[in-house]
Amino acid sequence: MSADHEYSEDKKIRKIESDVAKFKTEQVSAERELDGIDARLDQEIERLKTEASARRSEYEAARARARQAEQEWKSADKKYKKAFGEKKKKVDTVQKRVAGMKKRTRGAEKAKLKRIVELDKKKMKLVDKAKKQKEKEMDDLKAREVERVEEEKKRELGME
Repeated sequence: MSADHEYSEDKKIRKIESDVAKFKTEQVSAERELDGIDARLDQEIERLKTEASARRSEYEAARARARQAEQEWKSADKKYKKAFGEKKKKVDTVQKRVAGMKKRTRGAEKAKLKRIVELDKKKMKLVDKAKKQKEKEMDDLKAREVERVEEEKKRELGME
């Protein structure tokens, strides 16, 4: 220490010692600042890491929901297409059945009209037959009446 004491009177040494003391103070201050920055930045980094992890989890969950939604959509679309195809088949089948029934109905109506015409012809034949029979009866009755009047006149006139 005596050596230090001996040089402590030197102006340059005192200036250097003053600088050393100042540097040590600045160093302590810088180290405290470094500790604060380090702790603060570690907190910020940890917060950002947690946020990134949360966003990744959200992203993965969204992707999983999207895959699930796509699977559900494909399943629903498949069911829709199947139902649409079945409907088309059923409609085609029923339309064919309806067309067949229409054809059978037209045929039956045609047969009915034909039978009505046949029955009407038979009725007309019966009417014509009755008419001819009545005409014959009337002719016979007329002939008898004419004959009766003729005979009566002949008797009256004494021709008989």
